[in-house]
Amino acid sequence: MKSIIRTIYTTIIVGMLTMAVSCEDLAFGDKFLQKPPSTDVTIDTIFSTSEYARRILWKSYQSLPYGIETSGYWTQMWLGTLEGLTDLNYDNVGYSGLTKIYYPGNYNAALEDSPRGTYMATKMRFNNNESGVWTGIRHAWLMVENVDKVPDMSASEKSRLKAEAKMVVAVYYSHMLRHYGALPIVDHAIDPEDVNLPKRATLQETIDFIVGLLNDAIGNSDFPWRISDEELSNWDGRMTKAGAMGLKARVLLFAASPLFNSDTPYYEGEASSKLMTWFGSYDKNRWKLAIDACEEFFTALNSNGYHKLVQAGDDGTASVGEAFTHAYYDRGTTETLISVRRNIYTQSNNSIMSNSIRWGGYCPTKEYFDMFQMANGTDFDWNNPEHAKNPFINRDPRLFETFILDGQPYNGTIASLTEELSTDKENYPKGSHWAVGNLHTLSLVTGLTVRKWGLDRNAAWSSRPIQWPFLRIAEIYYTYAEALNEYYGAPTSEAYAAVNAVRARVGLPGLSGLNQKQFREAILRERACEFGYEEVRFFDLIRWRQYSVFEKPLHGLHVYKNKNTKEYKFEVFPLTKYSRVWWTGGFEARWCLSAFPSKEVNKGYGLIQNPGWE
Repeated sequence: MKSIIRTIYTTIIVGMLTMAVSCEDLAFGDKFLQKPPSTDVTIDTIFSTSEYARRILWKSYQSLPYGIETSGYWTQMWLGTLEGLTDLNYDNVGYSGLTKIYYPGNYNAALEDSPRGTYMATKMRFNNNESGVWTGIRHAWLMVENVDKVPDMSASEKSRLKAEAKMVVAVYYSHMLRHYGALPIVDHAIDPEDVNLPKRATLQETIDFIVGLLNDAIGNSDFPWRISDEELSNWDGRMTKAGAMGLKARVLLFAASPLFNSDTPYYEGEASSKLMTWFGSYDKNRWKLAIDACEEFFTALNSNGYHKLVQAGDDGTASVGEAFTHAYYDRGTTETLISVRRNIYTQSNNSIMSNSIRWGGYCPTKEYFDMFQMANGTDFDWNNPEHAKNPFINRDPRLFETFILDGQPYNGTIASLTEELSTDKENYPKGSHWAVGNLHTLSLVTGLTVRKWGLDRNAAWSSRPIQWPFLRIAEIYYTYAEALNEYYGAPTSEAYAAVNAVRARVGLPGLSGLNQKQFREAILRERACEFGYEEVRFFDLIRWRQYSVFEKPLHGLHVYKNKNTKEYKFEVFPLTKYSRVWWTGGFEARWCLSAFPSKEVNKGYGLIQNPGWE
């Protein structure tokens, strides 16, 4: 796959304690792998020392999924965020992938042909040319196949690195599964002369491949449950058995969901008829497989300990809100099962993320604001006078860590974010922070502004390196609760206990007395509140085929405050500057999965296009 495969060279000079090695993005249909430019440095040379060999594996980590904007603008659709496709966020960057490609309905397979490094190639929600995913997979298989050659490495470390490499491959594949469905299975480092390139597998074969890799890692006695305290300062972020077991649960939940697990395909086409985008029928037992994976995780957790939901008081956190923020934001917590980092980005040195927020890439909607319950566990309701009087107090603490709200702490002061009421400027002046540039002025186009991932931390937070929490233990609790509800047709006591454990972390009372549908909707809302801006909501909506949520017009919220009485006035307004095509024409099911590059499909090695993109 040449946009699934383009040859690149990574040159590392041996004399400078580096090495030369040929690595490549998948480029099936053309020469897949060119030979190294120098005959002096070969695979045997690289695997002649443990120092050089380990670097092959470290290279495989380099392109793991990372959802935060970084230099080059390519991570998140050119300053956009995947949440901008959902009801949680509205994109106001006029040249982002969202406003140029997705909102007007311009996305198509030909766009995926854009060469690496070009403007258009950065605008897709997932683009093989830009991702580096196949390079990472290639390096992982090189490690698996060659590490036994290394003379100065113990057998136990070789075994551990093999398990680690297989899990890296599983992470890449699990991420692509959510974007594409079934994939070509690359289960070895393909030889440059090999003409038998892998065709696209079935969905079941792809799931089995991912789960098989994870099972291999889980069953490896040399693969650690966690990074030990002794290793933590140097090796935090490496793959572990706990992460492998958690990822297995995520993959099996996605597989059990209606996108794939249904009596009808989400969209008709050749790939659907060949069972590449669904299983061909509904099977309730797929939910049981997800349940079993969760129970295996919790059994191992009971034996091995360490991982848990971050609670108030852990690592110096002073409140339930700080505990929630610490859980997703910081490295090395008990919460994180798979942590991804892209260089050493901090809140103070990653100006691209700051620009994305300030220029309007991160604009939370009124619909998202309304999802967060009251602190007593009741739903927030604008028709309730007590709620509507001041909706910025007595709410789910996760609201205050996800949004910057008027009257809430902000960077060592109190946020003053109200607008000027033009018909009564004297009594309703603009808040002092409304026009301050470093408070993301343009992202206030919805009247609401984001705190999560934002540059609003005080000095104690600003210098901390940012991880991307690819998988947190909170997700395993939600996965278990959801799978139990679907398998048994109603929430069980174990399902309630799982979801209520996450709610208790922020002081919310537990859920109770719900039927299957009510519990399902509660779980999806919980996941939105817990994982906002962590690339969860979009995949939840497509796996449940909740097209009506995409079609629902979104709104902003004008906020005014009387300078004398301090009473609020609110005005709901539609977000129409960049309308979404599915608001008027309906959501097309083909948008659930991305298109493969058309040039790759046309090469004829068996990469069948996703339905609707032919």
